[in-house]
Amino acid sequence: MLIKLLIVEDSPLDHELILRELKLMAEDFETKLVTSQPEFEKVLTEWDPDIIISDFDLKSFSGNDILSFAKKTIPGIPVIILSGDVTREQEISLLENRANDVLTKDNYKRLPFSVKRILNEQKDKESLTNNLKFQEALAEISVSLNSLDSFKNKLNKVIRHLGETVDVSRVYIFEDFNAGEKTRNTYEWCAPGVTSQIKELQNLDYKEEMPSLKPMLVNDGIMVAKDIHDLPDDMVQVLEPQNIKSLIVYPISVEEKFYGFIGFDEVRRNRVWTASEDKLIKSISGLISNAFSEFKSEQKLKKTNNKLNKLLAEKELLVGEVHHRVKNNLALVSSFLQLDQMGLGIKDKDEIISANILRIKSIAIIHEIVYELGTFKNIAVNKTVHKVLTESFMQQRIHDVQVNVSTYNKKVKFNINQAVPLSLLLSEMIFEVFRFEGEDKFTPSEELNAGIFQDEANICIYLFDKELARVVGRLLEENEYNFSEIFKVLAKQLGATIEIEDNQDSIKIEFEYRDVKGASSRL
Repeated sequence: MLIKLLIVEDSPLDHELILRELKLMAEDFETKLVTSQPEFEKVLTEWDPDIIISDFDLKSFSGNDILSFAKKTIPGIPVIILSGDVTREQEISLLENRANDVLTKDNYKRLPFSVKRILNEQKDKESLTNNLKFQEALAEISVSLNSLDSFKNKLNKVIRHLGETVDVSRVYIFEDFNAGEKTRNTYEWCAPGVTSQIKELQNLDYKEEMPSLKPMLVNDGIMVAKDIHDLPDDMVQVLEPQNIKSLIVYPISVEEKFYGFIGFDEVRRNRVWTASEDKLIKSISGLISNAFSEFKSEQKLKKTNNKLNKLLAEKELLVGEVHHRVKNNLALVSSFLQLDQMGLGIKDKDEIISANILRIKSIAIIHEIVYELGTFKNIAVNKTVHKVLTESFMQQRIHDVQVNVSTYNKKVKFNINQAVPLSLLLSEMIFEVFRFEGEDKFTPSEELNAGIFQDEANICIYLFDKELARVVGRLLEENEYNFSEIFKVLAKQLGATIEIEDNQDSIKIEFEYRDVKGASSRL
């Protein structure tokens, strides 16, 4: 950093002595010499020096005049007074009038130390001023991020406040997308006269365009440059077209994962970022990381709440529908009992009880599936067939029959208004097969295989069992052993045809898939 020293001295010899001592300093400096008061006043206002070094005993004007005018014109400017002979009273008076140091000319060797001390004091004062300003900014930004304003408005206010506080050309936030492979500029603030870049920075590929950026931010936690040409070439290629000369960038993390970054650009000059600026920007990047984490959590919570509210509404509908279905199915069981009472069903009382237990279990199987699914639609046909057949054999105390159901399309599904009649139809069929009292009673096999197919319109269920097909074939014939009226009504309600295949070793139950509406108890 170049230090500008204004020397007020009318003795060429003393001027040379001053320069000789100053050259012993490590700092770079530039000097201007003035010998008259008008010249001093002109140079002071136009050149804006960092320190004034003035003789106390000038021919045409005094050191007091220099001190008074300097402090009036530039209140904070440091002034060092040199004198060949100064009394203790004069020294005290000069210091009281805000001279920064008073040196005797027989002790020029103190001059470099005095200049260094004053420069350090100025830096400390400037740092303190900046720290106070940055602390105020940090407090205001914290309040902004915790306000009730929208997230977008909060971030726009924050980056504007940051830009104005740090006095930079541009402040921006980038957010990653496409699983972290790409990034885009989502927020931007520009100082007056600085060209916006946000529209051109919406689809940057880390791997293809700037492979060094993310590793640098992840590993080092910062990317900083007084001159962008000190950065890797891939970064220079991206930054040069934006006329960026200096920058400082910090990563943004969400849930401890790299999410993007916040950056500060300077397009007006090469800039050394001070420790105070660095500390402020680092602190703000942490606050913004927290803000993004909180915002993402709120979004996730809102989605979860919306989903829960939707599920709650669906469950309320489901409970209402379950009530409706239970009422209808109780009416259905009541209808079966009435048919049996009228002599249109089973005659034996024990068999009436056994049959209706199986009917209730068949309905319960469907409601169990509905409960698991949480919906009256999309009930799997293969699951329905397997459970009903297994329960039907167990009701007859046949535990060792292995029921196997296969399907060429696992998406074969229907709703409860077809599921209930089918389950009742299957259980009724198995019950009546075991009641068959013809010449040859039914003898169950160790294994029952079923296959389910669906074309564009119909669902077909095949039961591959020669013995079962034989007895069902007999019951389908018009004779004294035919199926009960209840079985026929169920087949009619489902719109099903029941046939024995030509090879006599399988049963085919076929019905049209329909999104049936209405009560399943309607007989």
